[in-house]
Amino acid sequence: MDHSIANENELYFERGGPAYRLMQRIGLIQQDRPSIKRRIIAFLAVTCLPLLALAWWEGHAIGPTPRESLLLDFAAFARFLVAIPVLVIAEVVIGPRTTTAGLHFLRAGIVNSEDYPAFERAVRRLARLRESLAAELVLVGMAVIGAWVFTAETVYGGAIANWHVAAIKTGGSTRLSSAGLWYHIVSVPVIQFFWYRWLWRYLIWIRFLFDVSRLNLRLVPTHADGAGGLGFLGTTHAVFGILSFGLSAVLSGAAAFLIVFEGARIESFQVHFITVLAAVEVVFLGPLVMFTPALMAARQTWMRQYSLLVIRYNRDFHEKWVEGKASEGEPLLGTSDIQSLADLGNSFQFIREMRTVPFTLRVMLQLAVVTLLPALPLILLVVPIERILDLVTKAVF
Repeated sequence: MDHSIANENELYFERGGPAYRLMQRIGLIQQDRPSIKRRIIAFLAVTCLPLLALAWWEGHAIGPTPRESLLLDFAAFARFLVAIPVLVIAEVVIGPRTTTAGLHFLRAGIVNSEDYPAFERAVRRLARLRESLAAELVLVGMAVIGAWVFTAETVYGGAIANWHVAAIKTGGSTRLSSAGLWYHIVSVPVIQFFWYRWLWRYLIWIRFLFDVSRLNLRLVPTHADGAGGLGFLGTTHAVFGILSFGLSAVLSGAAAFLIVFEGARIESFQVHFITVLAAVEVVFLGPLVMFTPALMAARQTWMRQYSLLVIRYNRDFHEKWVEGKASEGEPLLGTSDIQSLADLGNSFQFIREMRTVPFTLRVMLQLAVVTLLPALPLILLVVPIERILDLVTKAVF
């Protein structure tokens, strides 16, 4: 049987769209190759290098206070040296995995052949949303506004380095520094645009999954993944942790500044990181519960069918071997009937224990670890390395 559709080559998320085509035209992306290094260098040249030059020229590279010093702003380093590379590298991490997952519905026979036209329509809708100029213009507007109202500074109440908003006295008035203008007009909008663009691509993926979840899926409750054959969705969503890693890196950099230069206590950031962690779990795993009704229905149907089969087989087994209706001379020892009885029982147990969500606790922990990983260096700021090594040694030995 041919498990393919006419437009399956349109099922991708990392490529395409107006911004992607613009980068192709200006040479940042060569043909359909990722051009990861080229883009990272170009984005750093646009966002970071002019900022360093302007801050140095205006005396804010190393200012009179840590807050007025660009080179002491850990959040800035996280934005330019972590967030930007992460947003570009995410294309080769997330893109192929989501495409493979989308096609797996066909390759594994989860989608019935009569539903292929509906699956094709879902792919067409995906492609239309991905290529939408209006959507990316909205993202541009969000990035421009977000550069002024949604940054690590606003999350922590503006209580970190403020070299980018340093005012210069000109007679009786003040104005933003050149570095501050570049920061708010170019650097942050560029970063936020590509961050919002990834969130948009994620929403497109979720819409695609929603369309698929409405189909009459051929789920297998006895599948070894414990999720009716949909366990691949949980492992696929674990890779979205690379985006939360970039976000957490920026927040951790801002927190590190406050700890080092402002004497803040690490405990004061617990709420922020717990909030981010909870949001990551809800955003990246929560939408998968859309498959719960299908999983529950499949489990109920298969339990009813297997229950009848178990009753028939157990009754026949009892009549044959317990009541003595086996053929004369047929030995009990070595018969395959007992193994079949055990296999049937194992299958019924698989159905009964099948999860009704296509992700596991392990996936949740993976997302949590990746999200909180950038925050681990904060511990080194308040706990001596000797103490950490001592605790690790005691835990291991």
